[in-house]
Amino acid sequence: MAITSAIRDGILFVQIEDSRLLDEAKIQKLEQELDAAIDASTEPRVILDFSKVQFMSSSMLGKLVKTQKKVTGYKAKMKLANVSPDIQEVFKITRLDKLFSIEPDVESARKAFLKKGFFG
Repeated sequence: MAITSAIRDGILFVQIEDSRLLDEAKIQKLEQELDAAIDASTEPRVILDFSKVQFMSSSMLGKLVKTQKKVTGYKAKMKLANVSPDIQEVFKITRLDKLFSIEPDVESARKAFLKKGFFG
């Protein structure tokens, strides 16, 4: 299993279980499981937890962009959490840090989703 998922507070939490997302077969499996979890969910918010991920290929970046588009297509929002400094640097270099909302940890991402603005 490439991911584990749970629903809490109207948020789909997805934990990526692999530490090295370099092998195309692993990335394909992760994409399939992630797509299935998103397709099966009715939650308007998704948090991807990268706490176990240490290395990630550029192919995985492409899959994340695809996942972001899928989530947006469902009129939902996605946040990434626990992204390592090295991987975060890759997001900055590729300017993907502008596409993704990245929070320091899962709890910060959850609070950001649950925060109510002045008008509700």
